[in-house]
Amino acid sequence: MEVYLSLAGYDVTIEPDGSAGLRAALTGEFDLLLLDLMLPGVDGFTICRQVREQKKLPILMVSARTGDADKIRGLGFGAELPLKNKRYELLLFLMRHPGQVFSREDLYEMIWGLESMGDNITVAVHIGRIREKLEDDPANPRLLQTVWGVGYRLNAGTASFFQGI
Repeated sequence: MEVYLSLAGYDVTIEPDGSAGLRAALTGEFDLLLLDLMLPGVDGFTICRQVREQKKLPILMVSARTGDADKIRGLGFGAELPLKNKRYELLLFLMRHPGQVFSREDLYEMIWGLESMGDNITVAVHIGRIREKLEDDPANPRLLQTVWGVGYRLNAGTASFFQGI
């Protein structure tokens, strides 16, 4: 993940264990916390809970665990924002193409699999809902940006990612 994110233009900080990761997450300035659940020292659930108590920071949990109990526990601690299927697909698509600008029409065709046929509102509504969940100030987005007259992009230039492994 570090190589992929670095090649995509993101600043990545990796910590060797949960204790170091927790210290870095609480003292550093990050746009996103990418957190493994099964860490040596302090586990991912504990890190998530403590970070959530002190910071408003998006947290994505990754894990080999697939049980519903683990998913519910993670959501209870404030990770893994629940997104409706198309919003998840839209965000995932933009994350796979950081910095690249896509028109509403292109996004509609790629995510919904249909020509937009003048339906410019659907993508805008979904972008707005994603911003409400991700951005500190959805009216002035830093991560999911509008490129006026062109479309939308996931800002690759200013995003910093933290990954605890």
